[in-house]
Amino acid sequence: MIESSAPSMLSAGFRMMWGLLVVLGILLIIYGLMRKRLSFVHSNSHSKIRIIEIRHIMPKKSICLVEVRGQEFLLGLGNDNITLLSALKNDEHSFDSTLASVTEQHENLSS
Repeated sequence: MIESSAPSMLSAGFRMMWGLLVVLGILLIIYGLMRKRLSFVHSNSHSKIRIIEIRHIMPKKSICLVEVRGQEFLLGLGNDNITLLSALKNDEHSFDSTLASVTEQHENLSS
């Protein structure tokens, strides 16, 4: 009778350890995701770099508006690269004029 209870206690112990490892792994994944998501929300007010807005255009492609020391920059974010689309001036009034000037600059570089 001692032999039959020993394997069941051992297997119960392994199942309990496996369950604890799975729960611990899930908790670590949730912690990592929450830390990543909340890092944008709780940015430091004394920081010289601020992310003002991010717009997703396509999968793995976004446009980001960033303020660095009072000047705003429009960045294009891709898989492995970040491209400066435009350095925005404070006297610009519309997005359309900024887009037109950037498009014109891009066409001049392509030609």
